[in-house]
Amino acid sequence: VLFGASAGLADQNDVRLDAMFNRLHELTDLREAQQIETAIWQVWGESGSATADLLLARGERAMAIRNLDVALDAFSALITLEPDFAEGWNKRATVFFMMGDLDASIADIERTLELAPRHFGALSGLGQIYVIMDRPKDAMNAYRRALAANPYLRGIRSTIEALQDQIGEQRI
Repeated sequence: VLFGASAGLADQNDVRLDAMFNRLHELTDLREAQQIETAIWQVWGESGSATADLLLARGERAMAIRNLDVALDAFSALITLEPDFAEGWNKRATVFFMMGDLDASIADIERTLELAPRHFGALSGLGQIYVIMDRPKDAMNAYRRALAANPYLRGIRSTIEALQDQIGEQRI
């Protein structure tokens, strides 16, 4: 593995993240970019706490089977336990999105981005929400920020182009 995991809380300023994001911007190999993206998600998912890991896993399992109330409870407990763990906020934002509560999802995404400004997953989700809310300029901004963090995100460039066409913005 290019970037090994270490024990302990993966602070969102973890030096491993800087190395991974820097490498992501140097690459031309899509497969290696996908491996680095996976490694970034792994670092983001490191809580450093057995209890937090349990709550994260419980929430993820519940979310996967669309038991959204259980997922929401698990991620809310996780955030209470570890308020600076960005991935807890991101996961809860996803649950709120799945429940149709876009305002709550945006609020949790904003907190995720305060803690992890390069969180391309949160930025992509924010773009998706703004598309749903018919806010194409805000969506483009979120998607552009996501691409600035991870230039290998699939489908984002074409989405930005479609939004540019929608609002009559000239393509670059």
